[in-house]
Amino acid sequence: MTNLRERQKESRRRKILQAAREQLVANGFEATTIETIAEEAEVSAVTVYNYYGTKTGLLLALVSESDSILLERMQELLKAPPDTIEETFSAFAEVIRRHALSFLTKAVWRQVIAASIIEGDSQFGRSYAQLDRELARQLTKILEKLRERGGVSANTDLDVLGDCLFQLQNARFLQFVSSNDMTNEAVDRYLREDIEALLSAYPG
Repeated sequence: MTNLRERQKESRRRKILQAAREQLVANGFEATTIETIAEEAEVSAVTVYNYYGTKTGLLLALVSESDSILLERMQELLKAPPDTIEETFSAFAEVIRRHALSFLTKAVWRQVIAASIIEGDSQFGRSYAQLDRELARQLTKILEKLRERGGVSANTDLDVLGDCLFQLQNARFLQFVSSNDMTNEAVDRYLREDIEALLSAYPG
């Protein structure tokens, strides 16, 4: 009986998240309500509130689901990163961008990022930051693989480098989702110019 209840609970959770994603993508954050999500998921609004509390709670759940899928996709890059740090960084950032837009729209990502800043000290903000830290760790692991092949200096602090490059990617991702006109190709060019400028700055 307990297993049946757990399966039913998980089924409702999945239906609510799927409905929330569809409503947000189709109608945007402001026009989407708990009630419309509940109707789409064929549950009561009370059930949605009980599971997620608010639309912000739903956003966090969707981002968490998105990042779980993204981390799986990063495993392919971890197994076989490109030969140079420039190509590796570009590939890492592109995986994030392409996955992000396959999951939610730019407009919804703007709401996600705004909520992570406004509610930085809340559970949402802390959880969002934790998800970012996990992605930064993934980049560090990819750089470790690159160093094994001689693509990164042996004395480089990869934790610092991974976090630095991830934050640079984050800044360009913010620029990317902030403009509906910004293309994937344009932001990739900016990131390649960024990393080239950083690598060429040292006179030695």
